[in-house]
Amino acid sequence: MRGLPKDVDADAVIEIGRYLDDRGKRARISVHEAIRIVRKKTRTKLTDAGLEELIVECAAARHLAIVLDS
Repeated sequence: MRGLPKDVDADAVIEIGRYLDDRGKRARISVHEAIRIVRKKTRTKLTDAGLEELIVECAAARHLAIVLDS
């Protein structure tokens, strides 16, 4: 995984990690649903595109299947 830019919200990254960990190894990760859940659980200034990029990178690092539906 690449280094995070300085403007990334640490709370959003932590919440993405929790969301991915809760899904299990075999579940497909819906990017649209993940963005909705992260926005619901934490306030972040990141755009949807920024969140999508973080979700995809974190899911890829965990070798999870990703549904690009956003």
